Formats: sequence, C-alpha cells, structure tokens
Amino acid sequence: MKYLGIDYGEKRVGIAISDVEGKVAFPKIVLENNTDLMQKISDLINESKVEAVVIGESKDYKGGDNKISPKIISFKRELSSIVKLPIFLEPEFMTSMQVEKTFGKTDMLDASAASIILQTFMDKEISRQARDRESKEQRAAKNGLPSRGEILPKVNLKITYDDFSKVEMKVGKILSVEAIAGSDKLYKLSVDFLETEPRQIISGIAKYFTDSKILIGKKVVFVTNLEPRPLMGLLSNGMILAAHTDDKLALMEVPEFIKEGTKLN
Repeated sequence: MKYLGIDYGEKRVGIAISDVEGKVAFPKIVLENNTDLMQKISDLINESKVEAVVIGESKDYKGGDNKISPKIISFKRELSSIVKLPIFLEPEFMTSMQVEKTFGKTDMLDASAASIILQTFMDKEISRQARDRESKEQRAAKNGLPSRGEILPKVNLKITYDDFSKVEMKVGKILSVEAIAGSDKLYKLSVDFLETEPRQIISGIAKYFTDSKILIGKKVVFVTNLEPRPLMGLLSNGMILAAHTDDKLALMEVPEFIKEGTKLN
C-alpha cells in the first residue's frame, strides 16, 4: 500500500511519500499552509496514486495533546471531506527538532519530519501484520490446517550466470557509525572502498549491534553497484551483506589481509 505522510504546521506542511509496498518513506516536498494547501495535497495524492494518508498527531513529552492538536484534528476533518481515503493519525513528539538536530536547518526539514512520522507508522503496521499472520498460522496449526507456507506453490527462483555477473560485491572497511534520529533500526555507515571518498550506506542493523563502536574497523562485504536509494532522508549508496537467524545477525566479514576495495569473484 502506498502512503502519503504529513507533518502539519501552521506555516509549513511537510509531505512524505512511501514506496508502493508501504515499507520505506521518502521526503517529498514542503508546502506553504495557505488557501491552496488542500488542492496541492489532493493533486499529490492523485499523481502519486496514494492509497492512504498518515498525519502526525503532535504530543507533548507526557503524551498529551499539544496546542496545535485541535488544528491538526480540524485539518484531518477537512482533508477527509476532500480525499476519500483512509486517514490515520500517528503520535509524534518534536520530530522536526530531531531532524534539525541531526541534519541542521534545511529547506526539506518538514518533509524529513513527515518521512519519520510515516516510517514510524509503517514499521508499526508491518509488525502488526506479521503478528496477525503468526496468529492465523498458530490457529491453523491448532485446527490441523496447512499453514500459508504449505499452501503456496514452490517458485523456481533460479537465475542465469549472466544475471549473477551483474552484481558487484566489494570489501569495505567501516570507518564510522551513526544512529539516525527517528529510527531504532538504521545506522548511517561511512565505508572505505579505496575510492576517491568513503561511501555513505544506510543499514538496518542497529538492533543487532546496540554498541555501534564494535562495527568500526570491520572489513565487510557490500553490494556496491545498486542504484542509490533514499532512506529517512539520507542517500544510501550500497548494501551490507549479512546472515540472519532468529534474533541474531552475522556480517559477512573477511580477514584483515584482504584489502578494502577487493572485488569478490
């Protein structure tokens, strides 16, 4: 499902858009809060084929409503009369300040805040759907019914050697690791491949390495010829390789004598 996220402000309104699967949020645009606002949002929804809307519900540090809360409710009511889509509220606290603290003041600050709000909502929704599937499978198993995995036909996922040869994998040395405001899953890595400058790679490994310092200096295998992808307002230029089982994750490390930038054959 494709979502549109909104960080409502009395002067500016940040807009974010998700991918078609509803997994990753991207900052889109910042709109002035004027008489044209509703029409511009409606046009964006139609152009981007959005299926649902998520609005940040501003809360104070105790979880109560802020002064702007009544205006957000009024905004949601007006939008729902124009846009016939599901509209959800996602509680948020000082999201714009989190973005400003991390990236400084930028023209896209409010859009980045909207992407954090939207990403938080989608992460919760993905977790909820996973719990629902698990619950259904448990009920099916209890009643002696086949699980979803047993019902689905086997799919042949073989690829050709030509397909595999298109994937470029290199050894990179992790130089630095930073947490990303608004996400408990992502780290911002600076990785040396012996190129003109280190690459920025955003990786969802934070919950497996709560002490980020242990990652610094590791030589790990990365896919390096993927199209750069924005995540939480940051551009990721590669993908780390890892193996995952249950609640543990292992990176594809190489010995120290393997130099940074080495290609895997």
